[in-house]
Amino acid sequence: MNILAAIKRERRKLEKQAGKLQRELDGLTAAAKALGNSASDELGKAGKRVMSAAARAKISAAAKRRWAKVRAGTDGLGKVQKRVMSAAARAKISAAAKRRWAKVRARAKKAVS
Repeated sequence: MNILAAIKRERRKLEKQAGKLQRELDGLTAAAKALGNSASDELGKAGKRVMSAAARAKISAAAKRRWAKVRAGTDGLGKVQKRVMSAAARAKISAAAKRRWAKVRARAKKAVS
């Protein structure tokens, strides 16, 4: 039961860390309240990132160019070449599979007998 004891120790350790972090957060909140309402409101929110219309247009144009390349088949990103196996290779694989299945059937027949 060493694993169970280790899990319990780890849980206590994490609970202790969580308590410490909660106390720090409470201290920061209290400090923000002391500075005024605007500071405490800003503490809880992250500012929304705003992108200009020109930046969005540039990103959109770049993405369209990338997709046009992909559809055109440049940079090796277009159509994937189909892999072809020779008749001899296919025959070797088929023969090997037949031998394996023959062994399986022989074992099964031997087990039933």
